[in-house]
Amino acid sequence: MFGIIKNSILGLLVLIFQWMLGDIFSLYGLTPSFLVIFIIYIGLTNSQLHAIWMGFVLGFLVDALTGTDMVGLSALALSGVGYLSGLFHGRIVRIPVIVQYLLYTGFLLVFFILTVMISLQDSQFSTGNIVFLVLLPKTLYTLALLSGSFIVLRVGAE
Repeated sequence: MFGIIKNSILGLLVLIFQWMLGDIFSLYGLTPSFLVIFIIYIGLTNSQLHAIWMGFVLGFLVDALTGTDMVGLSALALSGVGYLSGLFHGRIVRIPVIVQYLLYTGFLLVFFILTVMISLQDSQFSTGNIVFLVLLPKTLYTLALLSGSFIVLRVGAE
C-alpha cells in the first residue's frame, strides 16, 4: 500500500515537472516525455496492473491539463505502455541488455505512434515527414534520457 502511495506522489511530481519544466529539455522543438519513462519504470519494477492504472490516471490528467481535442489519447497510450512494460516485470533481468533496449525502444515507439501519428493525422504534413521529422527524433531523444536514467537507477541489472 505504501508503494502505491509513494509511486502516485512520484507520478504527480513527474507530471508537474513535465508540464512546467519540460520545455527546458526541448531540442529543436522536440520535447521528451518523462511520463512515459516513468510508466516504463513502474511497469518493470512494480505490477502490470499498477502500471496500467498509473498510466491511465496520469495520461488523463495530462489530457485534462492541456485541454486537447482528443481527451483520452494520452491515457490510452500510457496505459498501453504500462501494459507492455508490465509484461516484463521481474523478467527484465534475464533478458540480454541489447534486447532490453530494443524493448524500451518498442515501448517508446508505441507511445509516440499513438500520440504523434493520431494527433497529427489531419495536419498538412505527409506521413513520411511526421515519421522522420517528429516521431523518430522524439523516440530517440526520449530513449537517450530513458537509458541514462535506467543506468543510474540500475533497472534491468542483476
